[in-house]
Amino acid sequence: MAFISNEEINNIRATADIVNIVSSYIPLTQKGKNYVGVCPFHEDHSPSMSVSSEKQIYKCFACGATGNVFTFVSEYENVSFIEAVSMVASKCGMELSLDTIKSNSSNVFKEEYEIMELAQKFFVNNLKTKAGEDALKYLKDRGLDEETIKEFGIGLSLDSTDSLLNLLTKKNYDLRDLTELGLVNEVSNKTYDMFMRRITFPLWDKDGHIVGFSGRIYRGEKDVSKYMNTKETKIFKKGETLYNYHNAKDVCKRQKEVLVVEGFMDAIRLSDCGIKNVMALCGTAMTHDQVTLLKKLRCKVILCFDNDNAGELATVSNGEELVKNGVDTFVIRLSGEKDPDEYILANGVDAFINNMKKPLSFFEFKLNYLKKDKDLNNVEDLTLYVNSVLKNLSESDDPILREVTISKLAEDYKLPIDVLKDKLNNLNSVPIKVEEPKVEVKAEKKDGYVIGVEKILYFMMNDYEYIKQYQNRLGYFESPLYREIANEIVYYSESNGAITIADFITYVNEKDSIKQKVMEIVNDSINEVVTMEAMDDYISAVLKVTTKNQIKNLKQLMKKELDVDKKMKIAMQIAELKKEVF
Repeated sequence: MAFISNEEINNIRATADIVNIVSSYIPLTQKGKNYVGVCPFHEDHSPSMSVSSEKQIYKCFACGATGNVFTFVSEYENVSFIEAVSMVASKCGMELSLDTIKSNSSNVFKEEYEIMELAQKFFVNNLKTKAGEDALKYLKDRGLDEETIKEFGIGLSLDSTDSLLNLLTKKNYDLRDLTELGLVNEVSNKTYDMFMRRITFPLWDKDGHIVGFSGRIYRGEKDVSKYMNTKETKIFKKGETLYNYHNAKDVCKRQKEVLVVEGFMDAIRLSDCGIKNVMALCGTAMTHDQVTLLKKLRCKVILCFDNDNAGELATVSNGEELVKNGVDTFVIRLSGEKDPDEYILANGVDAFINNMKKPLSFFEFKLNYLKKDKDLNNVEDLTLYVNSVLKNLSESDDPILREVTISKLAEDYKLPIDVLKDKLNNLNSVPIKVEEPKVEVKAEKKDGYVIGVEKILYFMMNDYEYIKQYQNRLGYFESPLYREIANEIVYYSESNGAITIADFITYVNEKDSIKQKVMEIVNDSINEVVTMEAMDDYISAVLKVTTKNQIKNLKQLMKKELDVDKKMKIAMQIAELKKEVF
């Protein structure tokens, strides 16, 4: 965080009242001296989150989410910590440029992003020239207007006489870097632009950096692929990106749903028609990273893949992966045209919106899919279908869905409901793994010594007076982890002249070795009444255990000692220590 000082960050944190910031995202109700609300970080149906105005921190008593104003915004908005700082500053009317922060936080790939931005400007400018007239006409014939072309940064790569390669080499960029970024290619000792004579579509990462391009032919060339995409590079990982994510994520959060399609032309068409909560896989297989990105949006996902066998299979496999990860998943299957782009061109946007208003739940879609190629008047096919439905039902922990589905199977196919329930119960003989709120998971039991040490550390995060008590009476913890935390608390307090829990949470955000334990300590002790008397009690308890351990070690040493005089000295040490304990 060299580009923003700790002092500036702490000033922003002190200016931003956590209650005001959190209440701009979720409704809060005052309860005593704290505020409570429904936690946005898990499926919460009753107010589980407590926000402390006094300590400027929050805690969810169900899922364990804990932090200060920056960590809340970072988690809620799914942005980096430093971007959250900028967003909080903006909410408080403080000047702090998010663009500056992004460029600094991405310093490791600064030159690569600069090259991609130059390439993008070059391609966009080409489309505006006389040489770009055919490409522009092609786009407009596809129904894309100037505003949409500009919004999605669509451009054009010309032939080798007016190449990106010439531009970038004149600016002294290394040819090897351009090749590694997938902008140029070398064949038989000849180097040329990768996307030559193609319309270009920039590809962004989740933070809005251009990391690659997709190039499309537009003059009817034969024996070449319709689309050509940037290969995997140090900045472009296809499986880690969703097309249009950086533009759509805020809209999706507001509308509580995201539409996921296969191709970026589908996303562009839908966005052009006013459906802004859309993202594209740019393929059919959804990766773990993409599932994680969608899950962090905390909204329902509507899958709308191509109207072919591959699209149907992708809907099944990706839907299963989303459901397995706890994402509320729905499905739209279009009829007639191949994909959403062609469907809207043929039927109009209103027809597509009507489909969006009545999506199938993924389970309902799966039931229909299981009927495919089966004659349900045939006993064998019907048996296969019913068994498949029950197997899928056994993987759900929704009792209402189970009851409704079994009743419908019994009614539609004249099957005894008891037989269906017995079969389902047999399938459930292996317990289903259900994700439970963290509060219901038994934490590792801590002994009195560990509890005492963690309480002392928590007290130290509150005020320098408690740090002085630790230094005067203890000054040291045997555990390396607790010792490191204590040292960081002392260092932070001495460097800043003061300490608060909220500010210390900010400080440890980038200290991976202690961050998790610090948050755990805060989480466990957030309701602790911090007094000097309590601090004295905890220090006394820890000293007592420490002294007993010293006595134990000395006794073991004395057993091994053969020298009588040395044994006597050890015995005297033990006697002195016992006076302290008893």
